Amino acid sequence: MPSPLEAKDLVRQGVDIVELIGASVQLRRQGRHFVGLCPWHDDTRPSLQVNPDRQTFRCWVCDIGGDVFTFVMRTEGVEFREALEMLAERAGVALEPDRRAAGAPDSATEKRVLLRTMAWAESVYHSMLADDPAGAPARRYLAGRGISDQSIRLFRIGYAPDQWDWLLKRARRDTIELPTLERVGLVVRRQDAAGHYDRFRGRVMFPIRDVQSRPVAFGGRILPENAHREPAKYINSPETTLFSKSKHVYGLDKAKEACVKERILVVVEGYTDCVVAHQSGLRNVVALLGTALTERHVHLLRRYADRVILTLDGDEAGQKRAGEILELFVAMQMDLRILTLPEKLDPCDFLRAHGGEAFVGQLADAQDALEHKFRMVTQGLDPAAGTHQANAALEQILAILAKAPRLASTTVGSARLRQEQMLARLARWFLVPEDQIRRRIRELRRASGTAIRRVSVAVDEPTPPPGANLWDRELVELVLSHPEWSPQIFEKVAPDELASQRCRWIYQCCRELAGRGITPDVNRVLRESEDPAITTLLVDIDEQVQAKQESDHRLRLEQTLSSFRRRKEDAHNRKTIAALRAAGDGSEENDTLDALFATLKTRHRKSDPTDG
Repeated sequence: MPSPLEAKDLVRQGVDIVELIGASVQLRRQGRHFVGLCPWHDDTRPSLQVNPDRQTFRCWVCDIGGDVFTFVMRTEGVEFREALEMLAERAGVALEPDRRAAGAPDSATEKRVLLRTMAWAESVYHSMLADDPAGAPARRYLAGRGISDQSIRLFRIGYAPDQWDWLLKRARRDTIELPTLERVGLVVRRQDAAGHYDRFRGRVMFPIRDVQSRPVAFGGRILPENAHREPAKYINSPETTLFSKSKHVYGLDKAKEACVKERILVVVEGYTDCVVAHQSGLRNVVALLGTALTERHVHLLRRYADRVILTLDGDEAGQKRAGEILELFVAMQMDLRILTLPEKLDPCDFLRAHGGEAFVGQLADAQDALEHKFRMVTQGLDPAAGTHQANAALEQILAILAKAPRLASTTVGSARLRQEQMLARLARWFLVPEDQIRRRIRELRRASGTAIRRVSVAVDEPTPPPGANLWDRELVELVLSHPEWSPQIFEKVAPDELASQRCRWIYQCCRELAGRGITPDVNRVLRESEDPAITTLLVDIDEQVQAKQESDHRLRLEQTLSSFRRRKEDAHNRKTIAALRAAGDGSEENDTLDALFATLKTRHRKSDPTDG
């Protein structure tokens, strides 16, 4: 079994980036590169460039780039380990088990066996529905719900006959082992006798797939004629190695493609709601799995969408769920809209009655979730008349707002505008000074411990001194493009002198590689990185290096090192000045201060334009 780093190299070598990207983006050769329309923005002229020599890609408009791992992470919305596993399977590379994941299988081989078993079950259930006379009751039910034969094939919907051992018999016929069936939750061990029985009986079977379109679980809907014996209308597969209710939603493998350009997801409650929505032309719809929406679901949805439109039943229970879900989205600074369909219809019935175009019109009118909450708690309320009721309503809204991380001072854009507008509106409507509302939110945050959490939409890392990023990047570029200079650079510049976190990581990585006798070039550092932002920066640096026509390499090195030396001395002098000011006003301190001020002024006049 190869080491993790060797496995990454084998995967990178075994997957051609042109072939990988070309499977979803139409590429054409342009000189030494390939170009195509970028999948991440509304591209009309090819902005995506693929470099087959470096095995990297770059979009010049989005300013993102990377290698095969980065491309899969961005298009599939997965973390590095998942991207590595997906590409390893494509390249035929065996990986060591991921011991970090709780409940992970003992080996990649075991996971493949479990996935094959689920694919087999999907196939036999689907064949029973589509081809077997015994599947007629399920076909009638689906037809009554308006689900077409094409949708049945697309979603691989199936049927589990109303028998205790139908699947067990098929498994014996097809040499599927009983322990494997039990591990994926398809059969249940009897409590009062030896043996097992089928978990799903007399139910329409909806395969639940992961983002790679592999069946990992099932949702079973009891047929109406069997409902008198089965109290639960829906049952899902239990938690298994492959499946967790809090990690999956129904239909995401199909909806993710529609979210590439317009990052909006519509969430409905039922499997049939989702199927009929896709059948009506709405491709960005997913369904919950008969369970409450959790924080892990929100993390999953956030990979693919910036806005979620939650479509709930119009009854009281649906409205209550909307309030509970709102708190999760506010806490994670994600845009949530609430859609309540007229006449208390569910999405499936609305779509059948009015069509997809009318549903799209309803989605356009979906309320901001905070606005929805505001209208819910203030409905029929006079803030001037009922003080106690008004205070209780205001507290409900403030309790939700307090769950959001406090915005950093650098945050700009829609997050801050939305917050400011809501605070001003609350102050006007409840006749309470705005500063009093802000003070109450701070109190609620302190009580819950939220005050220490901060979010900045505007920046990804602390803002460095003016010009610092330019010199950090220049230094990293020199190390990567001229490894022969790295000993001299490492001797004169410590990693903590770089203001940019990403450049600092690359610089430290280069030092460690050089310390092990490995040349720190772009390709070698790419092997070490699992962060898409760092990978993008490395690709950008590499492109700039290739494009530059340098006339004096040594002068460039001297200027860069000189800049770092001045920045270090200036920082030291500023600390000294601050310490002397705090110490007192003696003549000796004053003389030292004057000398330091004179030094700083002289240096400032001589500084390069990009020097901070």
